[in-house]
Amino acid sequence: MLPFILIFLAVGALLALGVAQRHSRRLRGLAGGLLVSYFTVLLILGAGEIYFRFFYAESENVYTLATKNWLDRYWHTNSLGFRDREWTADDLAGRQTVVVLGDSFAAGWGLQDPADRFSDVLASKLGDGYAVLNLGRYGTATPEQLKILQDESPVKQPDVVILQYFLNDINYAGLQLGVLPEPEPSPNWTKETYLGNFIYWRFLRATNPSDAFFTRWWEWSYAAYDNVGIWSVHKQEIKELVDYVDSIGARLIVVIFPNLLDVVRSIPYIDRVEQAFQEYGQHDILKLFDAAAAWDYNDLMVSRRDSHASASFNHYVGEQLYEQFFAADSAVQASS
Repeated sequence: MLPFILIFLAVGALLALGVAQRHSRRLRGLAGGLLVSYFTVLLILGAGEIYFRFFYAESENVYTLATKNWLDRYWHTNSLGFRDREWTADDLAGRQTVVVLGDSFAAGWGLQDPADRFSDVLASKLGDGYAVLNLGRYGTATPEQLKILQDESPVKQPDVVILQYFLNDINYAGLQLGVLPEPEPSPNWTKETYLGNFIYWRFLRATNPSDAFFTRWWEWSYAAYDNVGIWSVHKQEIKELVDYVDSIGARLIVVIFPNLLDVVRSIPYIDRVEQAFQEYGQHDILKLFDAAAAWDYNDLMVSRRDSHASASFNHYVGEQLYEQFFAADSAVQASS
């Protein structure tokens, strides 16, 4: 980035010298016209940089500087590092405790208001008799979520654990085996200028037909479920989480999100994950591919550039969790 700035300044200096010289009127006129264009471009670039640095914010699937702005503006965490309220012993006393584990879907990536997450929707329907703790953390997979439950949860023996599962959770097993595909790094200059970062990701990278990393990444993720070695490692990760939840006497509920960009393609892999949980004795499973396939893409996802679940779909998931797994117990408690 520095060489570009130096070249740009050098061009401006040469144009200024051309205007200042008195040997050639023609050269002075040409330099003067170009200097006006130079300052116009400088003004546009400066205004663009200010706008994208200080005002523009948008969540995306990739970590862009616009996403950084979005996180700075909307992503606030408690003292434990979770996007959740501070929980005290008094808050938890005498209440049924529900711990929600998961990745960016559970943590609410793309949702400006955490109240729109499925965990918060469920909490509002359950009422004051329950405490619903959201321990979702973006970028995590099954083993890391188990570690969060073991080591970081303020509730060591919750009554219910809700595990949000996404089809990229198998990637941790691939990472451990050293077979996870590496993304193409972005140029250094895109990390130094917000305007340049926006142009790169929105136009240069998005319109480059040779940039097929995201397609390859999903193809790898699907293929990993068909790979005996990777799938067996991941099944063991699932089993360890199930065994731990059983050991603390908690009820496990699993919510499986499909690839919202390709719901139908997700179905056989979601079924395979469901069968693994059932093999380990877990049957409280909410599969979302039927519902997701019926929704319009514009309503299903945060945006065209952020394929996480929208606020509307999160509300649907929260309501389904309540109706399928809690409503009957709530009715019994209300009548007793």
